[in-house]
Amino acid sequence: MEPGAFVLAAAFADDPLMTYFWPGPSRRRKALPPFWDSRIASRRKNGLVDLAHDAEGNLACVALWEPAHVVAPTAKPATLLRALGSSAGRALAAGRRMEHARPATPHLYLAAIGTLPGAQGRGLATALLERRLAMAEQDCFLISNTSATVPFYTRFGFESQRELPIGRGPVVYPMIRRK
Repeated sequence: MEPGAFVLAAAFADDPLMTYFWPGPSRRRKALPPFWDSRIASRRKNGLVDLAHDAEGNLACVALWEPAHVVAPTAKPATLLRALGSSAGRALAAGRRMEHARPATPHLYLAAIGTLPGAQGRGLATALLERRLAMAEQDCFLISNTSATVPFYTRFGFESQRELPIGRGPVVYPMIRRK
């Protein structure tokens, strides 16, 4: 399993969207590492995976990106389906809804970024974002899973588009950074 899967699992352990997919904390703890393992594998095939390490050299932050005109295919589909289990329908519907929120114009898509809880506040995510955004040759897009992270992304020039309710679950926040 990708080491980054454990980083993202810890970072998203209490995320509203992940809680919507897996309401039970025990099931969520078991499902998140294989879920993120599949997501990382798909970005390694056709996307971008950025990593940051803490002062001790341990992997502490992961960012998953899709370049313009690339939609990362599902890698490890059996792993993903096992992780989703009975939540597959809910997760697939949420994924379709969020996919429709993406701009029609070419853009760099930040699919996920997460930092281990104990390493948050040390600038690791900031460094990954700054590096990738500095290289971007087109608009950049992301969907923030919580209103609490919207101000963080605003610091990088992202603007909120609108609130996007996900079924009977959480509200997410599409954001764009124009080139």
